[in-house]
Amino acid sequence: MKERILVAIDGSDNSLQALAEAVKLAEANPSKLYLVNVQPSFHTIHTRLFIGENMIREYQTELFEKAVEPAVQYLEGRDIDYVVLMKVGDPIYQICHLARDLNAKYIVMGSRGMGLIRGTVLGSVSSGVLHETEIPMLIIPQKVK
Repeated sequence: MKERILVAIDGSDNSLQALAEAVKLAEANPSKLYLVNVQPSFHTIHTRLFIGENMIREYQTELFEKAVEPAVQYLEGRDIDYVVLMKVGDPIYQICHLARDLNAKYIVMGSRGMGLIRGTVLGSVSSGVLHETEIPMLIIPQKVK
């Protein structure tokens, strides 16, 4: 049975670097990659007053497809077994919950998918996942340009 590796994808260069490392792991030890992108729920009382559920879902799907497109292109033509999943809600919760449900061997993600200021104010998803999960993690640091 193949091991399962969960890879968090947000469309950033850092998440693509994390995917490249996950591919190396999968090639060394036959594994199935589960690429996950987590979209915000947009379910606030104000949002629901002005925007219908279908429109919210379409927007989430559009953002999801845009975020995972570079990752899917990277995997095309490679002999890697993978699935792409969209989750909605809190990224830390969704990544940890999915990894646990999949019985993932590893979680692989970039250290930074958003700007430095925003990441500092809102907190880092990779740091949050690291503190919430018992599954081994590989966190790929952002390359300095």
